[in-house]
Amino acid sequence: MSPKPIFREYIIGSKEVPPIEGFPVEIINRRIPEFHFILAFAAEDYVEDGSGKKVGKGNFSANWNVTKFSAKKIRELKEDYEHVKVVISLGGRGTNFPFNPQDKEIWIDNAKKSLNQIITVLYKFHHETVIDGIDINYEHIESSEDEFAYCIGKVIDYLKSNISGVVVSIAPSFPVLSHYQQLFKANPHRIQWVNYQYYDQKVPSTHEFVNLHKTLIDTFGVEKLLAGFSTDPNDKGNISAEVFVEGVLQLLASGSLAGIFVSDAQSSLLSEPPLYLEKKSQEILTGTN
Repeated sequence: MSPKPIFREYIIGSKEVPPIEGFPVEIINRRIPEFHFILAFAAEDYVEDGSGKKVGKGNFSANWNVTKFSAKKIRELKEDYEHVKVVISLGGRGTNFPFNPQDKEIWIDNAKKSLNQIITVLYKFHHETVIDGIDINYEHIESSEDEFAYCIGKVIDYLKSNISGVVVSIAPSFPVLSHYQQLFKANPHRIQWVNYQYYDQKVPSTHEFVNLHKTLIDTFGVEKLLAGFSTDPNDKGNISAEVFVEGVLQLLASGSLAGIFVSDAQSSLLSEPPLYLEKKSQEILTGTN
């Protein structure tokens, strides 16, 4: 297992649940070596092509409340919790947010400019950006594996070269796994974390969960692969909290898990008890469960 287990929490600007009022600091476990909040999503703009399909132009904008999650508030968060980082997630959930560039070179150019604007202008505080990285999280991809790897790879390379200290993660799910495998294969040293969305497929037993994770290690490596659970009611039924918890306990015992992520804070606040999986996951990672 990684000597520094990581926990990550998505904050998604969902319209289906009440908006979250700020970072849920009550879930932060100070014993976790590294804790990330992930703001989602920085979504791109789309137009329709001749067949009525959505095509992307690569102009990204923040789809969360930038007043509640401002540069000043992120700076204050980090002052209170030195082990916390804040990342922005690109893409979106479902077919409304496809990766399908209208023109790949124009898409790349627009993506570089718009993401640089978000990270270094919108999130600048006292001459310093407060955003620590990006997360690639498209769940629906119309392009080929090669085009996805090429376009996203160019954006990763640009951000890594121009913004100091940027960390990069990817969020594969079963339907588009081959696209993310290609992206990772082309950028193994530029991608620090892999947030695998176990909740996007049927994983009915602990045995199947553990075996799936160990299969994914063959591609992504044990030091980078994180297991993810969703508290979104729309994902209910694919993997239970019981299977997830028992599975991560087994993976940790065998040294096969680098960390855990949960999606998402808004839905978790409505769970009973609120934010249970977030707190339980960190207890497991720190051995205090």
